[in-house]
This record gives sequence, structure tokens and C-alpha cells, in this order.
Amino acid sequence: MKLIYLHQYFRKPSMTGGIRSYEFAKRLADSGHNVVVVTSDNENVFNGWKVEPLDGFEVHWISVKYDNSFGFIRRLWSFFKFLFLATIHISRLKSDKLFVTSTPLTVAIPALIYKLVKRKPFVFEVRDVWPEVPVSLGVINNKVLIKFAYFLEKLAYKNAEHIVSLSPDMQKSVLERCGGTAVSVIPNAADCHLFNLPIPVSDPFIKKLQAIKSKHKKVVFYTGAFGMVNNLRSIIELASFSDGDIGFVIIGQGKEELDLMKFAVELNVLDNRLHFLPSVNKNQLSAVHSIFDMATSTVLPIEALYANSANKVFDAFAAGSPLLINHGGWLCDLIKAHKCGLVINNSPTNEDYKNVRTFLLNDDDYSFASRASLGLGQTEFNREYLYAKLKTILEKDDAL
Repeated sequence: MKLIYLHQYFRKPSMTGGIRSYEFAKRLADSGHNVVVVTSDNENVFNGWKVEPLDGFEVHWISVKYDNSFGFIRRLWSFFKFLFLATIHISRLKSDKLFVTSTPLTVAIPALIYKLVKRKPFVFEVRDVWPEVPVSLGVINNKVLIKFAYFLEKLAYKNAEHIVSLSPDMQKSVLERCGGTAVSVIPNAADCHLFNLPIPVSDPFIKKLQAIKSKHKKVVFYTGAFGMVNNLRSIIELASFSDGDIGFVIIGQGKEELDLMKFAVELNVLDNRLHFLPSVNKNQLSAVHSIFDMATSTVLPIEALYANSANKVFDAFAAGSPLLINHGGWLCDLIKAHKCGLVINNSPTNEDYKNVRTFLLNDDDYSFASRASLGLGQTEFNREYLYAKLKTILEKDDAL
């Protein structure tokens, strides 16, 4: 099968960010399919399309500047620039099927046009409950834009051959509007082979991690974007209750970085109980999980965000790191059912901190949670198991 894999924010393992699309594209190529990933390069400026052979498939890059620090209008421009250029590009490519993954929702437009012109089906992957999230946040407040966003969502769902959602809560949201299209749940996956690797002790980055760990009995850490929805202030607030025995580390980058550092200074936790580090790639992430003790995933107290399937959660399962979250939803239910971590209030209290401290310093509870976390990574959220589900969906009605 010739497959076009359309993902605006595709990342290679050497880059920061999630590699779901890379891992699935590689496996599809290994299964004998001809895969072309169409994506954007957000950092480098160049003309035309760059074609890169990568692990059995091709990646077609177009230069579209984008950063989490961009305002709404500039983000919108990036979305529409990519969809315009991608629509033209994929119309020149031969394929049997499209696999289109959001966000942003605007990637549905090239898929809809391709289906209309080329008469080829597409499978649509929903990574966020969009547009509910930006509407709930007030990021989209123009009535015309809101109506267009919901119209586009329904159009994408109705015309898709199949819909892949990344969590049961997303599936529920999609089913309310999909008009009879089949919806399957394929969460983000745990790549266990990328974690618990030998630690290169001479690496300066490793020494920095170990220097932080030496200051505390245990360390709770966050990795990812510093965006508004990530609610990293809740981690800083939690750190403010510590006397230093439990340390906190926030790793990544984003538009909230300066404000978060100012907030940490206000609470007198910066560089003593709480530390900031720059973004890491997958190889470095293994060391982070090995040296530190508990991973976190935080969001704002908005119900639409509780459906998330954040990569950092499944990295924790792959590494066997206990998980700390501050919200309800399917992940909350999962943690409580498997006892693989803790759930605290969105606005943490001293009692929440005491619970975290007690958990981390109790060897039996901590060891049980670590085993439970790794167990989920090796079974329910194992990449190979989830790929098999995706492969079945994409190969439906295909001779291969």
C-alpha cells in the first residue's frame, strides 16, 4: 500500500517532542508499505520541499515557522500556511490512502480536498478534543471561527474511513459528533526499549542531573512544553511546601518559561527546591527517568483537558516511573486502578505534598507503583501491541 502520513509536527528521535508518528511510520515501512510522511520544519528556513530518506520511509519537509510562544494569529497563520502547501504537495503524490493526524484540526482540510480530487480514503487521528479545548480556554472566542471549527470537525469525522482517538474520553467526545464513523482508541505508546538504558557518567548533562539529585532524597520531575494548558504553576506551588528533602525539576521550554521562573522566585523555591532544565531528546529522557524518581503530568482544571494522552505519561510507563497527575478523567481512573502513582488537587495543598512525600519515602508503596507502571508499559500500552491495532485499521479493504 502507498500511504501518505500527514502530520504537521512530525519529530525524529533525535529531536525534542513526541515520536508516535515516527515509530508508526517505521513499523508500517517494515511491514512492506510505501510510506511518505508530509510535515513541517519549524526551525529552519528554506525554499521548496526537502525529501529525507529515514528508516525505510520518506519524510517530506516544508519550512513553516512555529513556536509555542506564538500568539493566536501567528499560530493560525502557521496552520493555514502548512495546509495550503501540504494540499498542493500531496496532490502531486500517488497513494492508496491518507493517514492524517491532528493537531491542528486544520490538517483535515488537505485530507478532505485529497479525497474529493483523488477519490482516495483517509483515516483521521484525533490527538486532542479540538476545538473544545481552545474554546474552553477562550483562545477561540470569535463566534464565526467557533462555528467553522465545529463544522470542520464534523466534516472530517463524517468523511473519514475510520477515526483513531488517543483516549477513551476522546472517543466519547468524537462519538457525540462523528455521525456513524467507526472510532477506535489507540493511546500514545510506551517505548520500553528506549528507557532504562546505561547511563553515560561522563556526559555533562548526566552530571547536572546527578548534582540536582544529590541535593534531595527524592526528585519529582516534569518534561514537556511550558504552555498555559500545562499548568506548571501547580508544580511550583507543590514545591513550596517542601523543606528540600523532595526536590522538583521542570524540563522543557515554552512561552510560559519566564513567568514560571518569576513565580518560582516569588515562592522562594528557584534553584533550591525547584530547578529548571532545557528540553531533552529521547536518549537524554531515559537518564532523567533513571536518575529522578517520579514523573508528572499536569493540566489546567478544565474538563476537556482531562481526556489528554500526553507522551510524558507513556514515557513514565515505559521507564517504570510512578506518575503524579493533578486532574480527573481516564488517567486518574487508571492510576487509581493500578496504583501506579498519585492524584493530587489541581491547586495543591500542604496535605497533597505530605502525601507525595510519604509515598516517595515508603519503599514498599514506591516499588509497587514502579512495577505497576512498567507493567502497563509492557502490556496495555506497549508500542507493538498498539501498532498491530493501527495496522489492521489502515490495511482495511487493502489487498496487502
